[in-house]
Amino acid sequence: MSILDRARDALYGAMNTADGSPASARRATQAASTLAQAAANHGHAGTAAAVATLGAAAVAAEGALTNYVYPPGEYAGFREDTNR
Repeated sequence: MSILDRARDALYGAMNTADGSPASARRATQAASTLAQAAANHGHAGTAAAVATLGAAAVAAEGALTNYVYPPGEYAGFREDTNR
């Protein structure tokens, strides 16, 4: 396995979860949380609030920009007439 293949696998592993779904929102949330906590611990409450807001904005942006469509099939519901 070449260095390029290993770098590609490492990058793919950092960008996706074990089942292959994107993990960028989770990574952004973790980074923002860590930075906000560090800023708050050093007395920078305004900076901590700004970083936390940016992390929340990253999660909202990913949710707004993804076009995930559920695959076709039968799904469970709460109405008796649709679950046959």
